[in-house]
Amino acid sequence: MKEWLTIRREERWMMVAVTAVILVFQYLIISKFWVLFAAYSDHNWAVFMRNFHMSGFDPIAYRVLTDWHCGFDTVRHPLLAFMLWPVYGLNQLLWMLTGADCCQLCMGVILTVCGSYSYLFLFRIVQDVIGLSRLDAILVSTFFFGFAYILVAMIVPDHFCLSLALLLLTVYVSGMKLRRHERFTTREGLLLFTVTAGVTLSNGVAVFLCVLMVNGRRVIRWRPLLRMFVLPSVLLLTVALAVPYATDASQPGIGVPVSKQMAWLKNEVPRGEVIWENFFGESIQLHRKHVLGDVLVRRPVIVRYTWKIQYGIEALILLLTVMGVAAGRKERFLWMVMAVLAFNALLHLVLGFGLDEVYIMTAHWAFAIPVAVAYLLRGSRPTGLWLLRAVLAVTTGYLWTYHSILLVRYLTWPLAL
Repeated sequence: MKEWLTIRREERWMMVAVTAVILVFQYLIISKFWVLFAAYSDHNWAVFMRNFHMSGFDPIAYRVLTDWHCGFDTVRHPLLAFMLWPVYGLNQLLWMLTGADCCQLCMGVILTVCGSYSYLFLFRIVQDVIGLSRLDAILVSTFFFGFAYILVAMIVPDHFCLSLALLLLTVYVSGMKLRRHERFTTREGLLLFTVTAGVTLSNGVAVFLCVLMVNGRRVIRWRPLLRMFVLPSVLLLTVALAVPYATDASQPGIGVPVSKQMAWLKNEVPRGEVIWENFFGESIQLHRKHVLGDVLVRRPVIVRYTWKIQYGIEALILLLTVMGVAAGRKERFLWMVMAVLAFNALLHLVLGFGLDEVYIMTAHWAFAIPVAVAYLLRGSRPTGLWLLRAVLAVTTGYLWTYHSILLVRYLTWPLAL
């Protein structure tokens, strides 16, 4: 565990730069709403909720850190509220000392740490596992963090940034084990599965796929399967089912009925348009119309780009991804990552889970794109390599500039009191 989390000497300045960028965006969102939390009241919370519209992301974490309860849907996030309980205690201490509700600051620290480590894990995946140079690894990692709903996940008080860090950690450790011809121990598999699935239950499948790819068929024997996945799954499901009966049912988000859970499965939404405009569109590039709009508040499910070139950029990124898969088609690690992507595509595009706002799930699967692009870079000849670097650098610059402008404008818009 220490090896996974220790920042190497040559990575320190990179981490300082990444953390500084995330802190800039954290400052914007905290300063926008700070006046409401500094003198916290039910009225101010109501004003905050009227102003907080960032796609389908929920600010439940702020409420949990303010007045602890299992506000998250325990079926999908069985352990998340319990993980935040120590931070709630810290916030109560800060509140007592300062007289202000510091939930934004506490959540901001969590998101900054998780965001910085997410960048670090992807950088290591590209450099240590795939074998690119340091500069190419920085380029690919920066390209990925310019994606719309990766950048947004770094600042919204929801669980997606935590999920991204845990998933990239799992992928990185899996890649290193494949390179070293090692296997996951029962303790490692159990820990990764419990924590990752505890944040978001469906992400436990991603951990299972990674362990299966590393350990092979041995993992589906009854003993390792029972210890690493079955028993912790029973524990998580027990928490998910028991907590609503053991807590105050009047608390928001507790004990969501099965009928409402099934409402997340959307089958009437047109798949083709969703794939093009949302799954591979909005996830990577924000639409200028209805910027960060919520489908529950006036945003249509399908929004189209106003600049034709944005469809060209989307097609370019998809082309680079397909070419990368072709370049790394013999690599076991690549197919492991693609299996995670396939599972998410099945969950959202086939079963229709959260289909009307599928872009908010970007952190659960989009890292497959930079992994594929990294294989394309690794397999290119010198002339083609420099061309790919130039294309990737221009695309990265565009994504960061475009999204930074939109986010700064959005986060500096005056509150509607």
